[in-house]
Amino acid sequence: MSSAFRFALAGLVGVTLLAACGDDDAASSTELTSAAGESPATDAPSTDAPSTDAPSTGADDDPYGPAPTETTTTATEGETAPSGDASADADVATGESDLGPVLVNAEGLTLYAFMNDTEGEPTCVDDCAGTWPPALVDGEPNFGDLDASVFTVVEHPEGSQLKAGDWPLYTFASDTAPGDVNGQGVGDVWLAVAPDGSLIEG
Repeated sequence: MSSAFRFALAGLVGVTLLAACGDDDAASSTELTSAAGESPATDAPSTDAPSTDAPSTGADDDPYGPAPTETTTTATEGETAPSGDASADADVATGESDLGPVLVNAEGLTLYAFMNDTEGEPTCVDDCAGTWPPALVDGEPNFGDLDASVFTVVEHPEGSQLKAGDWPLYTFASDTAPGDVNGQGVGDVWLAVAPDGSLIEG
């Protein structure tokens, strides 16, 4: 083969290789250009509103438990506050006995009238008063829930004696408990007194 032919062949091969390289560079350039033209995908921001659920206040979440709630207490209609017994400190009141309702003193002992006190003045004094103590009051008498117009006070040698109607009042030493009426009819001159000031016969 002549030198000129080899030279020409070598040149042709070189041209072919250059063309091939050019195609590869073009392809690479095209891919880069395409890649550069594409924008990276971005996720659209969520339009969901954030949760508005209030945090739990249960005992499991709060070591102190739920906050106490304020309560208001109102009185029930018709309900009234308790009041003291009007007769609790009375000097005279109504008691129950085998004779029915009778007048009693502050200790609940039956009160009696002495038939010999015909003038409305106490005549059971001295030794008599030891067996039949007068129903004495200190200061202004308290008649409780009884009719105050029934009662007055009369002077006894031992003090101010309570009087119902025309009769000074006494207790009986043998009456030791509320409801006792052991003095009823004694000597036919001692009678228990009813709450209205009348004498109880029999």
